[in-house]
Amino acid sequence: MAAISSGEFERYFKELYQPLCLFALRFTERLDDAEDIVQQAFADVWDKNINNVLIDNLKSYMYQAVRNRSLSLVTQPVDVQTTDQLPDMEDLSEEERIYNAERDARLWTAIDGLPPPNAKKIFLLSKRDGLKYQEIAEELNISIKTVENQMGKALKALREMAVRIYMFFFG
Repeated sequence: MAAISSGEFERYFKELYQPLCLFALRFTERLDDAEDIVQQAFADVWDKNINNVLIDNLKSYMYQAVRNRSLSLVTQPVDVQTTDQLPDMEDLSEEERIYNAERDARLWTAIDGLPPPNAKKIFLLSKRDGLKYQEIAEELNISIKTVENQMGKALKALREMAVRIYMFFFG
């Protein structure tokens, strides 16, 4: 793959950001960590692009990079500290709190608006609870194919919402 233009990079970002965040979320279980991992992976790819390092299959590369970063994060030893040992941290600004609240509200609105009959339930069982498709099918007494179809519909709807959110903030 030749070096990519900023327009192509933006297209890849819009196409892959949400699915990569959901993929990272399977490992990290924290949306903020998942978003940080995906954003850093895109930043690294852009740096490689600027330095003329070619990536043959960007989608595959991104999934592998996000997987590796996610696993690195979750396998780091946890440094347990009491609150007395934690450095003083500045509170989020009012603007940051509003932005985070709007983002979270849009995400949950998108999840709540997933197509019936089971897309929302299946999506949450998979992404929030970490169940495999077979486990979801057994729990809901439906076929694995139904689970796959509903997940496809859910991910498509969320991807479309992510693009609208991105366009809202970055126009």
